[in-house]
Amino acid sequence: MLSRRAVLGGALWVGASGCFRLARPGALEQPLSEEARSLWLRAWKDLDAREVLDAHVHVVGLGKGGTGCWVNPHMQQPMAHPILAARFSIYKAAAGVEDEEQGDAQYVAALTKRAGGQLVRGRHLLLAFDQCHDEHGVAQPEHSEFYTPNDYILKLARARPDVFVAGASVHPYRADAIEELERAVEGGAVAVKWLPNAMRMDPSSPKCDRFYDALVRLKVPLLTHAGEEKAVEADEAQRYGNPLHLRRPLERGVKVIVAHCASLGSNPDLDAPGQPWVDNFELFARLMEEPKWEGLLFGEVSAMCQANRAGHALREALRRTEWHPRLLNGSDYPLPAINVLVQTRILKDRGFITGAERAALNELDQHNPLLFDFVAKRTLRLEVNGVTHRFSPEIFTHRDVFPRLAKLT
Repeated sequence: MLSRRAVLGGALWVGASGCFRLARPGALEQPLSEEARSLWLRAWKDLDAREVLDAHVHVVGLGKGGTGCWVNPHMQQPMAHPILAARFSIYKAAAGVEDEEQGDAQYVAALTKRAGGQLVRGRHLLLAFDQCHDEHGVAQPEHSEFYTPNDYILKLARARPDVFVAGASVHPYRADAIEELERAVEGGAVAVKWLPNAMRMDPSSPKCDRFYDALVRLKVPLLTHAGEEKAVEADEAQRYGNPLHLRRPLERGVKVIVAHCASLGSNPDLDAPGQPWVDNFELFARLMEEPKWEGLLFGEVSAMCQANRAGHALREALRRTEWHPRLLNGSDYPLPAINVLVQTRILKDRGFITGAERAALNELDQHNPLLFDFVAKRTLRLEVNGVTHRFSPEIFTHRDVFPRLAKLT
């Protein structure tokens, strides 16, 4: 299976050769063909737009215009850190950033156009991203890839409540973690986002218990990455992504949403003698099969139809219809706008879509990568013993997973 590092490395090579476009151009102006429009309308069948939520949308900025955002300087030093800098350049192109001095505004403008410009649309959960902190709760910007403050996300969500919803990010080791969580929730945040591998936190640590108790008290779910994270080099940091670490918040009653269903990499099986390394998705599946976590543990399918994930885990997520009431949709924006990650040929070759659907999806992709991601997930199918499996409509709604998120009226 391709890693994100591998596909991005390949993107650099073909991009440098001039034979491949790294990220989407601006939206095409011509109207959709009848085939593309039909597929788009079919995607909205049985869905109420007031309940539809994209639960995984990143916001990144350079701090221009007083946003408070920050990106590690390593991401912008092509000579010293060529892979990091190249990846950041691709992200900027995918997000519609052409001028770094206006970068924060351009990122939000492109996202707002893509999310809010659709005739029929749901809402999008914007994700803040806290810095790394050490064992003593001291911020470590030198180990952080980027920082997107809660205040900025709350401001964006308040400005367009018809399009955006706020998701906070608070490192649990912070001395003021509870106060910051309470402040963000009071400001409108409906979820908390973690990436333990990159934020260097252990979800199974007792240090997190007070934070978990506050999440339960405030009725706020935890959306956390699990599985491998390609931005992290150290093996010990990758182990923070072990899905089995999430038993601790579950035991304290936290609603936990596992991003990407932990569908990359492997980790030690903490339940087995000798702790052999096991596929992260299989560890996630084990948690899903434990009856006591029903109503608390959820999976999220963002990025699972991208080139580096569209395999066994995607087939299982489609096939296991008993999981569908516990799965949520997300786009992992801006990744759907990166060409090398989104390859409809792979989806067709593996039987998830037809040739005609691929052509229509490619057209939608040229108009709007967010629209494409949504319609693609609604189009995917898996044939098993004469039975067709698709992602059920409830995967695309927030249901009761986000108690603080009211219907849009």
